[in-house]
Amino acid sequence: MILRRLAALLPVALLCFANLAFGQTFPDKPVRIIVPFGTGSAVDTIARVVGAQVAEQIGQPVIIDNRTGASGIIAAEAVARSVPDGYTLFMPNDGMMAANPAMYAKLPYDPLKDFLPVTLFSTVPLVLVVNPSVTAKTLAEFIALAKAKPDSINYSSTGAGAAQHLAMEFFMEASGTRLTHVPYKAMGPALADVLAGHVPAMFSGMSNVISLVRDGKLRALGASTAKRSSAMPEVPTIAEAGLPGYHYAAWNGVVAPAGTPPEVIRKLHAEFAKAIASPAVRTRLATLGFELSGDGPAEFGALIRSDVARYGKLIRALGITAN
Repeated sequence: MILRRLAALLPVALLCFANLAFGQTFPDKPVRIIVPFGTGSAVDTIARVVGAQVAEQIGQPVIIDNRTGASGIIAAEAVARSVPDGYTLFMPNDGMMAANPAMYAKLPYDPLKDFLPVTLFSTVPLVLVVNPSVTAKTLAEFIALAKAKPDSINYSSTGAGAAQHLAMEFFMEASGTRLTHVPYKAMGPALADVLAGHVPAMFSGMSNVISLVRDGKLRALGASTAKRSSAMPEVPTIAEAGLPGYHYAAWNGVVAPAGTPPEVIRKLHAEFAKAIASPAVRTRLATLGFELSGDGPAEFGALIRSDVARYGKLIRALGITAN
């Protein structure tokens, strides 16, 4: 009887030993991070800066593989179906992990079942900006203006379910206002029309508008995060400017395919967190509006689960679907 039990436990013991040994030798070849955004985008920039630092730390190349299209679905599916050995990773944002599941009737991936969280790279404050021709100088005045003329103020975004769209929907829910959504296919034209005054307002990632606000080409009314951004400390948060409790932050981080050994997840997080904390990385990204994090699997996983529920509730209530 005892021999039978020992025989039954042997495969499990061998698997655990193999995983431990693999974790101790990992990585011994290049690590690939699939980024669902184009070269030069904000997420691509942080991936390359952090990836270069990690490569220096581990003595192996970190390859950034840009795979755009289909709201990140192409990239997500590729990673979800890859070998779970830690050598192929995915760098999604909150939209791909938390918004897509509610916006698409069918997805080829499940954000909670097909991936394991590794490291939260950063949160990205959004800023509510208006063209200088808008009479509202403060958030309170903007809310009053919107309430006086429901649906008459247009705002731009990069499409249904995008961060700019959801941030405004949460804003309207919190403020009791109604604005009209004008979706664009990319940030360039969405922002250009606000600059030109064709569209009065929008939420934008801070990195896109810092210089425009400081040059007086746009007016910033409030930042979306709970705390003021270190990149634009002069801009009050929306919560402190008139809507207590308002909070919205886009984010990006790295996840691995489900089934990746725990030892490899821990090793990856340790290296990414070390890179994110390094002065070299923080100096290079300081002016881009990123709030660098480095949170590990437990914290990052909690954030993903929370946003899947929060975004899903809003998207389903409003009937938002993918363009």
